Amino acid sequence: MKTTALGLVFLVAATSLFAADKKKPAEQEDYTAYTVNALRQHFPNVLLTTQDNKKVRFYDDVIKGKLVVLQFMYAECEELCPMTTPNLVNVQKGLQKQLGRDVSMVSITVDPVHDTPAVLKEYTTRYGVQPGWQFLTGKKADVDLIRRQLGVYDPDQAKIAHMNVLTIGRESTGQWMAVEALARPEDIVATVVRLSTNRPGGKLHAPR
Repeated sequence: MKTTALGLVFLVAATSLFAADKKKPAEQEDYTAYTVNALRQHFPNVLLTTQDNKKVRFYDDVIKGKLVVLQFMYAECEELCPMTTPNLVNVQKGLQKQLGRDVSMVSITVDPVHDTPAVLKEYTTRYGVQPGWQFLTGKKADVDLIRRQLGVYDPDQAKIAHMNVLTIGRESTGQWMAVEALARPEDIVATVVRLSTNRPGGKLHAPR
């Protein structure tokens, strides 16, 4: 698989996490702020539309200051999505018990031409998605830009590629990681909970 932008994001975040351990408190705070600002410049602020037909900006409204669990999907997917979405429904239930409204779940369609807000709304109803989980669509060029910046886009592969990847991030601290979307729901929940309480500069590991 080709090296992608998310590799750069994770590299920057990982550099912050491990280098910060060797710094004095004031230096660590400055270093963390530098890393967070660098990552903020990395995220596009394109306009998207939710399943409820609400306009949102990807950076300002979807991830800024939030703890997010983000994935890509499309409504007509017949391979991974029918397994991934029910798994994430269970993740959402677990997160609501553990964190309430302190975490946002976000799914972005990779087929925005077909997946209108109405189509996404029907999809959420079909799978029993609860409030607090946004499904987003928009211009294809803007969705592709987000995928490139998050490192889940490869023009040489079909759109099914990377459907099994969750991007989990805490924008305010610049801590980002990826886990398998088909991992056990309790493992995904534990990872998000750990990230929610982890101090900047702490070390994170995906669940085994």
